Order: sequence, then C-alpha cells, then structure tokens
Amino acid sequence: MRRYLVYGLMTMLLLVSLTAAAQTRAVNEHSRNERLKSSSGKHVNGSGLRTTTYDGVHHLVGVHVDGGYSKLFGNIPNTFNTPGGYTVGLGLDYSYTGRGLILQTGLALRWQDVRNNVLNDSLVIDPFTDSQGTDYRLRYDLTDRVDMSRNLYLQVPVLAGTYFYGAYFLAGVKLNVQLLGNTRTKLNVTTTATYDRYIGTWEEMDNHGIRKEVEQVRDGAKLGLKFDFMATAEIGYEWSLGNYGKKGYRKQSAKDYRVRLGAFVECGLLDIMPKGDKLSYVIPESSRFDFSTFEFNHMFSTSEASKYHVRNLFAGVRLSFFFFGKQSSEKCILCGPLGDEIKMR
Repeated sequence: MRRYLVYGLMTMLLLVSLTAAAQTRAVNEHSRNERLKSSSGKHVNGSGLRTTTYDGVHHLVGVHVDGGYSKLFGNIPNTFNTPGGYTVGLGLDYSYTGRGLILQTGLALRWQDVRNNVLNDSLVIDPFTDSQGTDYRLRYDLTDRVDMSRNLYLQVPVLAGTYFYGAYFLAGVKLNVQLLGNTRTKLNVTTTATYDRYIGTWEEMDNHGIRKEVEQVRDGAKLGLKFDFMATAEIGYEWSLGNYGKKGYRKQSAKDYRVRLGAFVECGLLDIMPKGDKLSYVIPESSRFDFSTFEFNHMFSTSEASKYHVRNLFAGVRLSFFFFGKQSSEKCILCGPLGDEIKMR
C-alpha cells in the first residue's frame, strides 16, 4: 500500500512540474513575440520573424529617374503659360532612415523642354516709299507664335520626411542651377501693302514681296535663367527586395535593397527671369521683304519682359532604387533574402 502511495505522489509531482514548465515556456514565448512585434512594428509574420526591411538606422545610397510635366510661368503680358512641356531627370541619392525619420540629399540633373504661346502681333511702317516714290502702309502680321526653350539644370535637394507602413513622404527645398539653355522661336509672317490713294491693299503678291503665312523658325539663341530655390514634395510607397548579411548581429553592415515609386512636385520660389536686352522683333530696313533676315528673340530674353517675373514648375513620377545600407542599430531578425524565415523556424 505504501509503495502505491509513493508511486502516486511521484506521478503527481511529475505532472505539476511538466505543467509549470509548459506555462513558463508559453509566457516566455509570448513575451519574446511581443518584444519582436514592438521593435519591428507591422513588419513581422505569424512567427514573429521580420519579412521586410528592419527599422533600425540605415544609411542608404541610391539612384533615381523621373519624368513628367513642366512649364515656365509668369506675368508677362501677351504670353500664355501653356501648353508647357516635359521634364526628365536622373540623380544620385543619400538617405538616412530610422525611427520614423527620413533625411535625404544628393545630386541630380534635370532636362526641360517647354513651350509658351504668344499672342498675335503686328508691326506697321507708315509711310513706306516704294521704288517709284509712292508712299504706302506696310504691315507685318505675326501669328501662331510659339517660344520654346530647352534647359539643363543641376539640382541639390535637402529633404526631410517620414515613413509609415511602407508609405513615405518627403518635403524640402532644392537648389536649381541652369547649366545650359537654348531657345527656338516659331511663327508665321504675313505682309500686306495698302495704297490709300490708289488701289487699296495688296495681298499675296510674291513678286512684290507681299506674302501670306510664311513660317519662320529661329534656333540657337541662349537663354540664361537665374538660379532658383524650389519648394518640393514627394509621396509614394517603398518596397523591400531583401536584406543580405550575417544573421543575428547588432550594428552590422547589411546590403539593403529598396524600391520607391512616388509622385513629386517642384515649384520655384524665386524669379528666374534673365535681364534681357534684345527686342522681340528686329526687321532690317535694308531687307523689308526678306523674311530670312528677320530676327525673332525668345520673349524671356527681351528687354520688354525683363521687368516681369517667371518661375519654374516640375511635376511627375519618380522611381528610386536604394542598394546599400550601413550600420543597423537594431538586432537583425531576418537579414537573408525574403523567404529565409522558413529556414529559421
């Protein structure tokens, strides 16, 4: 009897011990998972392993390309801010990310090709004397004018922002310096001659130099826009392509691959109008009917426009690729390619 009693007590003690151990293990496992979740936010799977980039401090280096809409806009009379044109850019980026903060700078080149429509205009010479000594009114109608400019800029951004569940936001300023700038002016020229005392108005008499809607294009003139500071904002989403490095070490160097896709807008804060000294139209007296000798200057490079202002605008889509991360300050839960959590269970 005594022997059965001893066996029973031993069995009860064993059961109590196993139950206590199981409870302790469950509590410890729960505590561990909670610590992992609190340190990694939502970037963990059901096993408590990180499935995207870790949230420690990262120093990222990357490249970007972008493209979209652009225009030069201002308050110059008789000049439309539309239709604008396009812009493309590329650059190198440095980004500090960590603790919900992004600080970013770099260097970029931006190409701009824009158009500004100009209202129809006319010039009249009265009186003008023909080869027979007869006075008449000579009129030039300048229509369908488009002033185009192509500009290359160097940009230096200083940006700050945040990230949240993969989404990110950046805002700041960019130094925008023109490296190259040239223009093209295109318009149609029509001439008429009015003899008030005789036969009225002459039109489309080519042998007399009276022509209708002759297209003229002028290329190559330089456009020296002033430097600018641009307010900028960018919003988008970031994906991780995996972290590659040694598992389980603190403050390790890890290659961290990330892709960002976002929309951006950049608007000039300063007046970039050059102090031009040219005239919009120059028609030599010695060749009144020789259209090829006429001079047409881009509106922004003229003395008439120098007292007004013009600003820059860029807007579009940017694709960024970050390929290097250094010195994570958080313990690396998963630093291999995505999917390595299967090997670590």
